[in-house]
Amino acid sequence: MKTSSILTERGAIHYRECPGNGPILLFLHGNLGSSRWWEPVLARLPGGWRGVAYDAIGYGRSERANGLERYSVPARVRDLIAFIDALALDGVHLVAHSTATPVAIEYALIAPERVATLTLVGPVPAAGATTPQEAYPLLERMSVDRELMAAALRVSAPHLDAGSPAFWDLVDDAMTLDPLTLPAIARGIDAWRPGHRLRKLTLPVMLVRGEDDIMLEEKEAHRTLLAIPGAGNLEILRGAGHSPMLETPSGLTALLVTFIAEDWDDFEAIRQSVE
Repeated sequence: MKTSSILTERGAIHYRECPGNGPILLFLHGNLGSSRWWEPVLARLPGGWRGVAYDAIGYGRSERANGLERYSVPARVRDLIAFIDALALDGVHLVAHSTATPVAIEYALIAPERVATLTLVGPVPAAGATTPQEAYPLLERMSVDRELMAAALRVSAPHLDAGSPAFWDLVDDAMTLDPLTLPAIARGIDAWRPGHRLRKLTLPVMLVRGEDDIMLEEKEAHRTLLAIPGAGNLEILRGAGHSPMLETPSGLTALLVTFIAEDWDDFEAIRQSVE
């Protein structure tokens, strides 16, 4: 696995990559994460498969955001477009977690010809989400309060060993965020309402939910499944909460490999009928 940075029209973006000539998987992390969250999955991909995970602008080793508007869903979609164009990626299997799922969905709607499949892990519900106002002060405190950040990570990944060095590495990564990043991400998600546009999402889509995910209720996951024509299955991972890439990476990787290796010719009929 290698790490690198590339200068895009949206700024410098740092990424981790498992090189290969096979299917290209592009991983997007959620609001507490970075590309490091996807390392356990990248390390388990079949030989020859190419996996790429990048730090979103404002996260990890990527360029810092120069304004709160950089955390809106449309702005993050433009960052994704710039990254894909800079690496000349095509026919990608897009895999997104949590607050990054609206970004992946919007990209798949804008450029369906460049996305082979879409996997949504712990997705924002199809009906959208609303962050309680009382949560915003906590979100602002998290990046200056290490114990509060650790508590948030325990909620997101309840099956991850909270006493391990790896856990605290993830906490320390999140502590590099600007204090306004998490509230800005939340406001961006609050503003996202895909509505009927999800009916145009006809490429193969897989939804994944950890059995113990308290952030995405099972009924909301099923509603999201029914809202997306291309979504053929909702996979439930045991031994995982909201972050199965950290908690059950082998199980999640197995789901991805099975899903991506499927013969999706039948989906052409769906695409044609909608178009």
